[in-house]
Order: sequence, then structure tokens, then C-alpha cells
Amino acid sequence: MFYPHFTSVSIVVAHGDLDGLASAAVVMAALRERGEKVSLEIAQPYTLARTLLKLSAVKPRMIVIVDLGVDSATWPTLESAVKALVEQKCRILWIDHHPATVKRAFELTTLGVSLLYTSNGSASTIVREAFADATDDPAFYSKLAKLGEIGDGVAEGDAELAVLADSLSAALSAPSVKDEYKKAIVNMWVKEKRLVNDDVALLAEESEKILAEKLKKVNENIVLETKRGLVIDARNMKLAGLAGRLATSIAQAKRKVTVLLFAPSEQSVVATCRVPRDLDFDALKELVPAAVEHGGGGGGHPKAAALRVPAAAGDALLQRICEIIRRELD
Repeated sequence: MFYPHFTSVSIVVAHGDLDGLASAAVVMAALRERGEKVSLEIAQPYTLARTLLKLSAVKPRMIVIVDLGVDSATWPTLESAVKALVEQKCRILWIDHHPATVKRAFELTTLGVSLLYTSNGSASTIVREAFADATDDPAFYSKLAKLGEIGDGVAEGDAELAVLADSLSAALSAPSVKDEYKKAIVNMWVKEKRLVNDDVALLAEESEKILAEKLKKVNENIVLETKRGLVIDARNMKLAGLAGRLATSIAQAKRKVTVLLFAPSEQSVVATCRVPRDLDFDALKELVPAAVEHGGGGGGHPKAAALRVPAAAGDALLQRICEIIRRELD
């Protein structure tokens, strides 16, 4: 990471899915239209604090955080990082749609953060309404934001847009895709105004093939199945960034609340939950406290949440989740 003009650069920090990246591109295009020098960083909620601490050494003029919910487990470090940036006269704009962020709205605004939030859409919904008209091509960036909304499941589009959103979502979750490729996609959107390139189709095909292979193995690791719920322990598998799509696929196919546990590293265990639209289950309310009980945290939406705990607490978290699913969804 090298920014030659420290005090004149603005940095967008975004989630690496379609909603986050599409939103980042719209914001970046609007800032560029104003003559800003703008760069992109990609983060996860649990890595946001580390990213902001790293950026404090750069002394940016402004940071725009997009589609990243506050992670309860790292909030104290995140709060300190935000405070340090504000004390450096860095302006911070936070654009989000996760309930965990609005719960910290008072603390964030007290620190000096400007918050743009919606509970009826995605980050792309916000930037389409707030930034698309400030770009040099409102029609293109409105369409891009629409793809972000479709990818996040908060909107539907015509057949063309649905196919584009599916292809981009699949490509961005391909195991071979790294952050640098995601940045290149955003750069293509901002500088070339092209929605897809030849790589997208190839990566989408790779992703779908691996997804099908993983689905077979994941379904062999079901540890609990009730009338409306399903718990899968895939800690012995390498899911290569496909956990969210796997949980979504299973939840849609079985019409059951699906909780998928996996181990992204030796240090932590993650449980990702997906809730079918027609089922009444608040994944945030019901499951996140279980992670907090065991030294972790979580975030997301009532219909799509993720929990993270230290690896040593993995068995205890699994047991607690099974208890909750039996009680609420049997």
C-alpha cells in the first residue's frame, strides 16, 4: 500500500462481495468527478479495525466505509482506530445497512463519524440514491448499484440483470479470486464503465463447479436436522470462501434455516446462517449472543448472519447452536 500524496488521498474501505464492491465503485466515481484522488481497500467486519489502524499511518483526508457492519468482538479496537483517525482530521463517512452498525450510531456520531444507514435495502441502495447522480454517468452507476442490490437479495431485476448479478457474485466468490482481482474489477467499473470482462465468465464457471462439489460433501456433515432448521459441521473441510453461498444454496433447496460451521484458520471457527424469506427466525437476535458467550462476536442481518469464536470454543458453539435450533425450529 503506497499513497504518494498522503493528505490529498481519500480511501474507500469496502466489503468484498458484490454489494460492497458495486457500492465502492459508485462512491469512487462520484469522488473522482469532484477531483479527488481515491483508492480502495477491502476488509471484513472483523478485520476493519486492523485496516483502519493501518490507514492511520497514511493520514488520508477522508475514509468512506462501505457495507461493513460493526463487529461486536472487535468494537473496542475499532473505536480506538476511528478516534485516532478523527484526531488526525480525517473525515469518516460510514455507509451501511447492518443492524449492528446502527446500534452503535450514537457512539459513532459522538466520535465524529457521519453515518448513512438504511434498514430497507443494501449499501448499493444508499449509494444509488446518494451518489449515482454525482458521477459522470448516472445511468451506468445506477445499473451497477442495482446489480449490488440484486446480489444482496434486496431487489429483483429483469433477466439480463439477474444473470449479470449471478455471474458477478459467483466470480467474486471463486476460490482463486484475491483482493487484487476484486480491486481490478472495481477499477474496470470506475475507469472503463464495463460491467463484465472475459474473466468473469471463466471465474463464475470455476466457482459453480467447486460449489457443486462442496455441496455434496457439506451435506454429508449434517449434525442436526429439525422440521425447520439444519446445522452442518464442516470444520474438517476447506470451503475456500464459499461458505455463504453454500449455506444459501442449502437453505433455498431445503427451505430450512441453515447454520454452517467452518474453520477459516487454526485460530477461529465461523458459523454462517441463512434464513429462507418465508421463515420467521432472527439469526442476529438468536445466534449472536451464543458467540458472545464464548468469547466471540458476530453481525449481519436477521436473515443472513455470521458468528466468529476462538477455535477452542468451536465445540461449545456448535452445541449451543444445536440447542437453539432444537428449541426454536423443531
